[in-house]
Amino acid sequence: MNKEEIVSKWVDSIETEIDEIEFKTYFAKIIDNFNDENIQKEIIKDMVDNLSKYEISPKEIAEMIIKLADILDENCEDIKKVYRLAFNVYDEFEIIQKEMINKQIETIKSMDIPILTIDDDTILVPLIGFIDSQKAFDLIRKILTTIKEKNTLKVIVDIEGIPVIDTEIANQFLRLHRAIKIIGAELIMSGITPAVAETLVHLEIDLPIKTRADLKLAIEAFRNNEV
Repeated sequence: MNKEEIVSKWVDSIETEIDEIEFKTYFAKIIDNFNDENIQKEIIKDMVDNLSKYEISPKEIAEMIIKLADILDENCEDIKKVYRLAFNVYDEFEIIQKEMINKQIETIKSMDIPILTIDDDTILVPLIGFIDSQKAFDLIRKILTTIKEKNTLKVIVDIEGIPVIDTEIANQFLRLHRAIKIIGAELIMSGITPAVAETLVHLEIDLPIKTRADLKLAIEAFRNNEV
């Protein structure tokens, strides 16, 4: 069979509602560059990236690739290459996923720290994402500046949006607590989930900070002078 016949049979073997022209383009490129592994990887990378917009899973793309093995002669050495291509789909998808996650992490890290006003003497700092040493330093500086500018006496730091609490993060919160106390304000930490509480106990970290399970309880604690 020539290339056109192989591609045509290959496309016909795919059950999808997506325009077959897109598949013909990729399949033709795969056949044209069958013996060049580096170009094949680039084709697969582009294919996985592009077809993901149609919500086609890596498993479905790999199954499309394997369909080629059914078209080729069963004794053909190229069948081994077909299966290697199918495995490359999963490898490429994993790389794309890792890149996407890393970009999301960097975006979260670069987000500005919001400080919201609850009332005349209470501010709220909702924390989201990962807290590293630089972000913790910026957090403390920004909160202290806001306390001075607004004559704030009460600070609520909500940590419900933080996915991980470890010893370093706990130490940063201790520094924040001390700094707020020094300038005469009070701190309540809200959003302490059972998982976070369990982690702190496991790490044997004792936070001498007033805490509440959620933001509503923290606001009520300040308004009822429970702190």
